[in-house]
Amino acid sequence: MAPLFFTGFMLLLGCLLPDSALAFQAHDYSGLYIHQLAHLFLIISLFFFTIKARRTNLVSLKAWKYIIAGTWLLMFWSFATMSGHFLDLQITEEDLFLPIGANIPVLRLTDWQEILYYILIQDHLIVIPAMFLFYRGLTLLRKEQTKSSFLGQDRP
Repeated sequence: MAPLFFTGFMLLLGCLLPDSALAFQAHDYSGLYIHQLAHLFLIISLFFFTIKARRTNLVSLKAWKYIIAGTWLLMFWSFATMSGHFLDLQITEEDLFLPIGANIPVLRLTDWQEILYYILIQDHLIVIPAMFLFYRGLTLLRKEQTKSSFLGQDRP
């Protein structure tokens, strides 16, 4: 268990303390406002989904606990992604440089904005666990449905 923990710790440390952010691709957002509104709409709709799930006592089922946890993570992901999009606008061309012999520009991490931006673009570290929680919850719901169907409990 100790080697696994040490490996995970070193990987996390490597993600949080980079020397430079390679494979950076800057792009202009022609529809940035609409894109940001979509993130906001996702957060609001997921929030009301969790409220509705709590009011209908779905939280008492184990499968729904996974789904609601995934919903909260997805809301956090959307908020982090929105923040990353705003910080993307703050990064200037001076923050990017092309090393000699390289084809990919490198982002210099010299200011808190670049460091926070680099952390926020690691959004896959949030969205993948969220999708796994959804998957786990849906799998448990399917097992419960199959079990109740097998016992004849879904017949009128």
